[in-house]
Amino acid sequence: MIEIVRNEVKLEEQAAKSEVIEIPVEGSDSEVMKIGVIDLPVFYMDFAGRAENKPDYRSSTRDVRRLIAELQEQGVTGIVVDLRNNGGGSLLEATTLTGLFIDTGPVVQVRNSSGRISLEEDVDPGMAWEGPLAVLVNRYSASASEIFAAAIQDYGRGVVIGEPTFGKGTVQSLLDLDDYAPSDKPGMGQLKITMAQFFRVNGGSTQNLGVEPDIRFPSFGDPQEYGERSMDNALPWSSIDPARYKTSGDLSQLVAVADSRYHGRMADDEEFGWLKSDIDSYNEHASETSISLLESVGRQKMKEQEEKKAERKAKQDAAGPLLGEGGALVAPDPELADFEEEEAVESDEEEEEEGPDLLLRETARIVADMVELESDLELLKRQFAQLDQDSAEKPTVQ
Repeated sequence: MIEIVRNEVKLEEQAAKSEVIEIPVEGSDSEVMKIGVIDLPVFYMDFAGRAENKPDYRSSTRDVRRLIAELQEQGVTGIVVDLRNNGGGSLLEATTLTGLFIDTGPVVQVRNSSGRISLEEDVDPGMAWEGPLAVLVNRYSASASEIFAAAIQDYGRGVVIGEPTFGKGTVQSLLDLDDYAPSDKPGMGQLKITMAQFFRVNGGSTQNLGVEPDIRFPSFGDPQEYGERSMDNALPWSSIDPARYKTSGDLSQLVAVADSRYHGRMADDEEFGWLKSDIDSYNEHASETSISLLESVGRQKMKEQEEKKAERKAKQDAAGPLLGEGGALVAPDPELADFEEEEAVESDEEEEEEGPDLLLRETARIVADMVELESDLELLKRQFAQLDQDSAEKPTVQ
């Protein structure tokens, strides 16, 4: 007999973590702007600990609140919440995490199969972070990630950057068929049934279309070929009446200027040039319908990719710490997918730990732009206010 003892499993790999990216201030040789990054792989909660009212139970909201406080102590002026590859998790956590960045109000609307609409709301007044904010998403950001990103976007609380998200805006439940079987012997299986659908506070659904970023990064392939929109018989996008909520402000002008600056950098940035070249190469290969089965051809392609990666890495290392931290970008080649996977299994080498990647660093730059633009806007407002005051106090000549 083998005795199995249950123990607590700590999923530290899934826990939120933070870092600081320093962005050089234009026109200064030494001054930098600190942008905090919070990487959240999943929306998690220790439901058992919460039910038992443990004072130290873990949750993504609790951990992010602590990380925000730590970042503030380090003097950050803006924050990026990185939700790339975050497939969702607890709806409650998506709601409470949104509450760290808005005062109070609805976060998401839920319509059940009978048409009844309920609200998930943040009822805790105050914000853990009131400064400039960006949410970084990609095609694998789904469900709770989309709820959070959509709420931040609808409230005008921050800017969403990246790719259109997955488009998972429905709620499923498992129906055990054995509960309805005439026999006591199990074996009928289960059915997954869609029970409800999520809607943003502005009334639009996150289903199918996902969340469209305010500032869009270039990406591999066609967005219509991934996510819910690529699936047969996926529920279409729909909308309901907006919820009653108060926006934090209008970021459209800031976003327009920040987007223009980003495209200006992209035109002159060598790494972005590599990325665009890789995307073009990937799209060209993805449309091909035949590949070579010769090992010599596959090894030659791998050699060329490794040489390209080494050349880019050398240029990055020579460019300084900001540009050189992220590792060289080389597009995945559809022809080499299986071959490279086999080679990876045979290799015992561990990958070197990399710093912030290209898209994360550019997101930090965009947030730094927003910090600067907001500061300039406040200065202009004060100057106009002073002009109005001086004009009102100036005596008029009759």
